[in-house]
Amino acid sequence: MPLRSGSTRAIATSLLFFLAGCATIPSANNQGGLAGVRSIEGRLSVRYKDLEGGKEDALSGRFEWTQRGDDVELSLLDPLGQTVALIRSAPGRSSIAFRDGRKVEGATPEALTQDTLGWTVPLSGLASWLDGRAAAGSPAVTLADGGLRQDNWTIRFVRDETTGKRAVDAATSAPPRRIDLRYPGPPAEIEMRLVIDQRSGQ
Repeated sequence: MPLRSGSTRAIATSLLFFLAGCATIPSANNQGGLAGVRSIEGRLSVRYKDLEGGKEDALSGRFEWTQRGDDVELSLLDPLGQTVALIRSAPGRSSIAFRDGRKVEGATPEALTQDTLGWTVPLSGLASWLDGRAAAGSPAVTLADGGLRQDNWTIRFVRDETTGKRAVDAATSAPPRRIDLRYPGPPAEIEMRLVIDQRSGQ
């Protein structure tokens, strides 16, 4: 059953990045190296503003992305490296499990994360954006610096995080080291940054 109230979203957000305790959700990357599995690990920061209520917040932590074909698992970790939420997405279904034992299911990961966290994780697009390319299935505009505008998100790729150099030719350059995303809303205005520390598989 979807969770919609503002208080529920606040609790979920607190659980996601600040909840203390020893219980954890098994990370997808704990399953070892398997053929056909792509894994990406890195750091995540999010700033968002609820355009209706005016609430603003900033969060940070780490992420682990595991993909097997169209099946995706995204683990969100607190700053201490504890997995506190696990988002799973497959064609036609998605779920998010919190480390307090709660699990919520939905049709799309975007709607599900908006309902439970108060901000959207664009999981469907990220499957391609993490490689510096547009996602299939919806129109995309290539920007002058090699970034994209797709599904109302502006996505900018940074090839060298140290210098901030943009990946001007996203089609031929190496995969980005950093991805900056911006979504104007509604319901929330979101700025998200993913810094990629490690990739494995394909």
